Amino acid sequence: MPKFSNTVLVTDLDGTLLPHNKILNEKDLNAIEYFRQNGGIFTIATGRIIQAAEQFFADLKPDAPVILNNGGLIYDIDRQKTLFEHCADDAARDYTIELMERFPEMGVEINLSDGIYVVRMTEWEQLHLSITHLPYTEKSLEEIPRNGWCKVLYSMGGGRVKELYDYAAKMGWDKTSFVISGDFLFECLPKGCTKGSALKELWTIEKWNTFTVAAAGDYNNDLEMLEFADIAIAPQNAQDIVKGYADYVTKATCQDGAIAEAIDYLDKLK
Repeated sequence: MPKFSNTVLVTDLDGTLLPHNKILNEKDLNAIEYFRQNGGIFTIATGRIIQAAEQFFADLKPDAPVILNNGGLIYDIDRQKTLFEHCADDAARDYTIELMERFPEMGVEINLSDGIYVVRMTEWEQLHLSITHLPYTEKSLEEIPRNGWCKVLYSMGGGRVKELYDYAAKMGWDKTSFVISGDFLFECLPKGCTKGSALKELWTIEKWNTFTVAAAGDYNNDLEMLEFADIAIAPQNAQDIVKGYADYVTKATCQDGAIAEAIDYLDKLK
């Protein structure tokens, strides 16, 4: 029996599998192929919307449906079919209006299934767009459909992104979920939506109840996924809180083959 039979590896993209230049590392790609050739099932869980993630599908060749939108979407690449989708409550719009009034320097981007709408362009929003290289449309909030919001992405630099999180918590907003997803990124998601909730849904869809599920991630938005997994892995560059959830912290960072090392760790467990 292949050594990785009944083993699933789910990894985050940015900061875990993807280095800063967003070019996949050959060391990681070779390790993923080794994992796959020895019976393993590989897939990804990312905060990216499908338009931002699909550029990596051909190289990664996921063996199972992928988790997108920080848990709001499970998508079967082979069948080009949505298996699960969760859109934000209309409260997301109300919360966004309040945040825009309170933080006029904050960038705002709304992700719908049909594309990206930039409501307020700032230098931090420009930075985010330069990383994803995706087409977008600038529109006022009033011009954007009220339904079908995958998520709202707020951007603010200067180490101030936690102010957004603290403000939302102080306001007691509970009709959506909020998560810090990067050093200058804060997201409003459908209520209860996390990579962990989506991994649990995927675990049910794929009937993985007899499988060992390993997950790798580096940031706050990966915590629930790591908690759900049987084996939790964090790269060396992960936040300290994430490392605290990990069964194994790689010596390598996302820059130099963290996922290759994670697969080597799984190999040694066999």
